[in-house]
Amino acid sequence: MGKLAAGDGRGPAHPRLARMLRIDHIALGVQNLYEGAERLRTETGFGDCEGGWFPGVGVANRIMPLGPRQYLETESVIDATTAERTTGGRWFREQLQAGDVFIGWCAGVDSREELDGYAEWFGAEVEETSTRIRPDGTVRGSPRTPNAPAAWRRGLPNVFYMDPDTHPANDPVQHQHQPTGIAWMEVGGTAHDMRRWLGPGADDLPLEYNKRPHGVYAVAVQTEEGKEVVIRRRSVLPG
Repeated sequence: MGKLAAGDGRGPAHPRLARMLRIDHIALGVQNLYEGAERLRTETGFGDCEGGWFPGVGVANRIMPLGPRQYLETESVIDATTAERTTGGRWFREQLQAGDVFIGWCAGVDSREELDGYAEWFGAEVEETSTRIRPDGTVRGSPRTPNAPAAWRRGLPNVFYMDPDTHPANDPVQHQHQPTGIAWMEVGGTAHDMRRWLGPGADDLPLEYNKRPHGVYAVAVQTEEGKEVVIRRRSVLPG
């Protein structure tokens, strides 16, 4: 799994690692932010709202709450000039050449102490920078580790700690069908791979493994009516 994977998937990983993780959010890349978001709303019956833009990357997003402390962010390049100036922006544009793609996903922990434990586990720093400017000018950003390029380019998650009171899933939207949470998510690789990457907390995630290249392939969201709405897209890694 590479130098970031400090565990071997067998024993206790680190005394401060979370014993329970959750799927926090998933990034879906689209070529046109508004057309892609409208298609997703029509497909699912879930509402969304303006998320804001990411300075220095040329990307903006819309937020679709999926349940308590869970959401999907639809992302697109809105400033091609800025995107071309950074490695991350260029990589993002390349992924969108063939259309919609699950760019990456993030696991969530319940405390900063657990996040610090994951930073030690990964051998990485905790990033503290603010990353998103909302339409009203307020700045959002949550501590996370490792940085997204280090994980997402490999089809693997990074880990966030978000304040429950200001979590993007709390943003008010109108749904046609009320989502109540992620029922399962189809990802590449194996359970052993994910346990090696995230430690024992990976066992509690509702993941279904297809043994293909790492990445997200589908997300199933439970609704108040007891139905599952499945969002299936291309994964970030070929294969």
